[in-house]
Amino acid sequence: MKPLAEIAPFVRTALPWTYIGEVAEGTRVGYTYAFHLFTEGSGHVLVNDQVCPVEKGILIFIRPGQVHSFHRKPGLGLESFNAYCDLWGNPTVLNPRFAFHPEPTDFSLMTRVEACPELDELPVRSSLSPYPSLVELFMQVSKAFDSAHYAQFIANSLMHAFILRWYNSFASRNPTDYRILKITEEMERYPELQLSYEEWCEKCQLEKSHFYKLFKQETGTTPKAFLLKMKMKKAAILLQESRQSITSVADRLGYESIHYFSKQFAAYYGISPTEFRSEVNRVDRSGLFR
Repeated sequence: MKPLAEIAPFVRTALPWTYIGEVAEGTRVGYTYAFHLFTEGSGHVLVNDQVCPVEKGILIFIRPGQVHSFHRKPGLGLESFNAYCDLWGNPTVLNPRFAFHPEPTDFSLMTRVEACPELDELPVRSSLSPYPSLVELFMQVSKAFDSAHYAQFIANSLMHAFILRWYNSFASRNPTDYRILKITEEMERYPELQLSYEEWCEKCQLEKSHFYKLFKQETGTTPKAFLLKMKMKKAAILLQESRQSITSVADRLGYESIHYFSKQFAAYYGISPTEFRSEVNRVDRSGLFR
């Protein structure tokens, strides 16, 4: 079995597509790994008899050999960015990529498949709407083929990065609810802001009890505990990478008292800010960080 990090994507083609109900969108079997990120419209994709509703922000991942077809809602457009690739080495032939019904499937054309538990975890249908950076990264795979130089290498590298980041987006405990995601991103960027529960709730347009329950459900911790984690993370960075005094660091993070800051820091990391900085300087002088 192989880890996901060992994939070696070869992007056969990546392009934007508008669905108009043509024959090519009907029942077919793919010889490659296929990714379809929908950017406009509404409809559904049928994958091995599984109905997958699609709209803007939905990613459909189709594995080699899966029977699938695309269906747009009558009167509505349907658009996507598509990428077809091999994941375990370069193909011997680039085309054909599909067998269209009623043609028989030529299994000699099927891309190489390896046992990879992490790859098996990737869902057929997922929403990338909470992750605009992932949406942009996937679209860049298609745009890479416009590059004058190293287009194939760029596309392959971007696809590799996309798959690993996509896996991390749901394998790690990251919030997916856009209201909570907005708050956690603000906490990470500006942990020094002294916002109350009421202000957080107002930003989310949620009642206090609902906000608290949803936040804990999405992050696994309470809002105050998450904020403290972000404060301590920024404190460690400031102590390592700046020459600011500990008093200045405490002040920058919104603490009125250096003593309270030191107490929280010691409780979180197990050593005082002064000891932490001394340890960092000692390791730095030893050359381990050079």
